[in-house]
Amino acid sequence: MSESDEISTSARQTGERKKSNLAFAFFCLDKSRARDMEVFYAFCRLMDDIADEEGRAPAEKRRELEAWKAEIASLYGGSKELSPLAAEMADVVARRKIPQEYIQAIIDGVMRDTSGEPFETFEDIRKYCYGVASAVGLATIYIFGFKNERTKLYAESLGYALQFTNILRDAAFDMRTQKRCYIPRRELEFFGVSEGDLAEPSRNPRCKELFRMMHFRAKHFFRKADRLLPPEDRAAMKPAFIMREIYENILDSIAASGFEISANPRKPGKFKKAALAVRALIRARGGSEGRNFGSVCVLGGGIAGICAALKLAREGFDPEIFEARASAGGRASAVEWRGARLDNGSHAAMGCCRNLFGFMEELGGPVSAAFSRADSMDFAFAGGEKIRVPFPPENAGIFKKILSIFEYRKIPGVGEARNLLLFAKLKLGLAGARAGETAREFLERHKIGKAAVEVFWEPFCVSALNTSCGSASAELMLSTLRKSVLAGGENGILYFPKAAAIDALIPKAAAYLECVGARIRLSEPVDKIEIRGGRFVSIETRKSGALKFDSCVSALPAKTIAKMLPEASPFAARIGRIGTTGIINAYFTTDKKLFDGSYASLAGSPIHWIFDHTQKSRQCAESGTFLYGATISHARIPFAPAEIRRTLERETEKYFGECEILDFLPSLFAEATISADCESESARPADGECGAQNLHICGDWVATGLPCTMESAAKSANDLTIFD
Repeated sequence: MSESDEISTSARQTGERKKSNLAFAFFCLDKSRARDMEVFYAFCRLMDDIADEEGRAPAEKRRELEAWKAEIASLYGGSKELSPLAAEMADVVARRKIPQEYIQAIIDGVMRDTSGEPFETFEDIRKYCYGVASAVGLATIYIFGFKNERTKLYAESLGYALQFTNILRDAAFDMRTQKRCYIPRRELEFFGVSEGDLAEPSRNPRCKELFRMMHFRAKHFFRKADRLLPPEDRAAMKPAFIMREIYENILDSIAASGFEISANPRKPGKFKKAALAVRALIRARGGSEGRNFGSVCVLGGGIAGICAALKLAREGFDPEIFEARASAGGRASAVEWRGARLDNGSHAAMGCCRNLFGFMEELGGPVSAAFSRADSMDFAFAGGEKIRVPFPPENAGIFKKILSIFEYRKIPGVGEARNLLLFAKLKLGLAGARAGETAREFLERHKIGKAAVEVFWEPFCVSALNTSCGSASAELMLSTLRKSVLAGGENGILYFPKAAAIDALIPKAAAYLECVGARIRLSEPVDKIEIRGGRFVSIETRKSGALKFDSCVSALPAKTIAKMLPEASPFAARIGRIGTTGIINAYFTTDKKLFDGSYASLAGSPIHWIFDHTQKSRQCAESGTFLYGATISHARIPFAPAEIRRTLERETEKYFGECEILDFLPSLFAEATISADCESESARPADGECGAQNLHICGDWVATGLPCTMESAAKSANDLTIFD
């Protein structure tokens, strides 16, 4: 194009045909760059129009696009025999030095729309988005003017963010009007959504779950772009800031609507765009962009590792997860037995598990979809006596919820004056543990009777801390009690997985990670972590050898990571002091129903909990038998299977009367959790204390102020200092 103030008729007519958010963003450019953007925009608009034109055969569209590819090759070759728009493009690309590969990629991208072929994987849709959006962004930054090569990565990521927002917003419109689906088949299948459902998403409630994941994907690329933009190029990228603000507003409005997607896509009006543009220009003057932390690996695919990877992805990182086992989940595994899929260990949660439930809600829905809320705490006593402590219903008033703790007075010993007084002191912060004091020493100091210890304090301690009162840290026990039972309301309510806990979190988490291109490398254990000069350098696996990353997040057990660090490492010596303790789970079938309700706490028994899984077993329903799971916390391992069975037979008869154990499956975890004794508790480190820059730690064993639970694992991921 010439340097005159006029743009050619061909470019103007094409550019005016459809006004877009990109065109709106031109106003902040100087005249020369604005004219160049009009030409470039006209070219992009024309390519789109060719692919979208109704009434033309796909083959005809492809021939015209191929002709444009040839003409673009000619203009870069110096040909003067060009169409008017191509001639103007030749002038723009020559002066702005726009690489040919980006212009050709744009044509290849829109050509994909004429094929009618479905997208199978994330990589398929990513390649498409690169052509129709990222390549556009990469070309435009040459017109805007940039100094730092990293701005190319910014433009690419922002292009993905904008296009993935478009795909989500237009999902129903594209299917209803164009019969096009821009969602990979794998993702549709995972969520149980058909292409036909997209035309009318309200017909299938699972569409909203799919849309939630797509929202996560777009947010990932927005945050990634933010992290990649160098400070010196902020001012030049003002139009990109405006585009970002408009499209993220669209994305946020979709989330605010509860992911209601219709055939009439949401589009902000002129006044809204103007307000967003002002906000964007203010943001362009300064902010948090440019915090590029580079590549990051996550070691361990258990709850902590998966939650850490999710948070990394949400914040714009591309985590690469290494898991030694053939499946993710860690100790949150499942066992198939008697036609039922069961937790390999009881993974109950409480209402105070804000971090765990927060991750689950992020993955698509209410906690109630995966967990059942218990309506009571059931205690069983030797001789057959049973006492039920009711929980307040969800809709109960605040005072009823607060006063619900007094229901525990029904339990022998708990209602004693000294015990109730201790509850009150703990609630008001008037009583606390001494340094290095065990739970038993604390209770003895407050003269708590044997009955209260046996039916409340010991079961609570071994259930929550997997350590008996005799050795458990009093400070940790009291902290846990304050956050749960004594906090009142929902905090002390028990929640049980409707299916195996691994099924409630891991598959969907993996889908979310894969939807942004994160890689989960199963069956690839890490053998070594290299630290040089006080800084993390690389990891080493038998499969892949040495692999360099800019940062590492270890979600491995304390003993495992200690073995990978240099022998002289003070951190390795510290975490080597952390002990472990076991849990025995035993599944068994009986010829009679043992108790009403879904579970029972056995007061004074080596078996601390028994859970009723009968409703999960088709075989039991057909045979009229009953399926239970028993838990022995703080267990002595090895524990012979025959001894476990004898214990089950003796204790079930003692607490529930005579019954026959028909079948039996033991499951032993020698190192199920860390020990909650005072020595181990003092050795638990926080992230940032491992003595190596860019090496971060998370896991249920780090210093979260919580016992070794799924909630502690999730909290450790939220507490990672890599985000500071």
